[in-house]
Amino acid sequence: MPQHRRRYLVIAVGAIVLMRSAAVSTHERQVVGQYRLTIGWGDEPAFSGLKNAVEVDVSDAAGAPVTDPEGSLAVEVSFGDERTSLALVRSGQQPGRFRAWLVPTRPGTYSFHITGKIKGQTIDASSTCSDKTFACVTDVSDVQFPAKDPSTAQLADRLSRTLPRVEGATDAAATARNVAFGAIAVAVLALAVTITLGPRKGSKGA
Repeated sequence: MPQHRRRYLVIAVGAIVLMRSAAVSTHERQVVGQYRLTIGWGDEPAFSGLKNAVEVDVSDAAGAPVTDPEGSLAVEVSFGDERTSLALVRSGQQPGRFRAWLVPTRPGTYSFHITGKIKGQTIDASSTCSDKTFACVTDVSDVQFPAKDPSTAQLADRLSRTLPRVEGATDAAATARNVAFGAIAVAVLALAVTITLGPRKGSKGA
């Protein structure tokens, strides 16, 4: 192999190793009983409006993946006062890995509470995104190019702000229409009375 190709290969392999280490470093590691949990997003950095997954790797004290066909885990995801519970499903490609698919719709701080049992041992662990644990969700517009399109959440917020004004304008238009119809009815009635009474007054005068 030529020297320059070998150099490029070494650089490429080094870049891949660095990328993988960076991805792992953005997960939090916790010891729960005899097992080690590695907790984070499946794809990091995490962006609002994009499909992602809560990812939990279970290993033993030596770092070997732990597999348990009878074991089950679940995660409660929290964002402010909002909460949702999801089942953590085993990965078919990575032993000891569990995932729960999720689309984080808002940027900000997320917390994971993992519960369940692995080989009879109760699992109970919590983790909140931070610089020392796993990545918090970033607004997807930060990486949009060349144009920054509004997210689904932003469109929903705009719609919720616009609807009351539209409803108010609709109510005002309906009221104005009813008033106009009332005025037309009064005018028609007055014209009918004038036409009816006019000839009678004339005949008496003759």
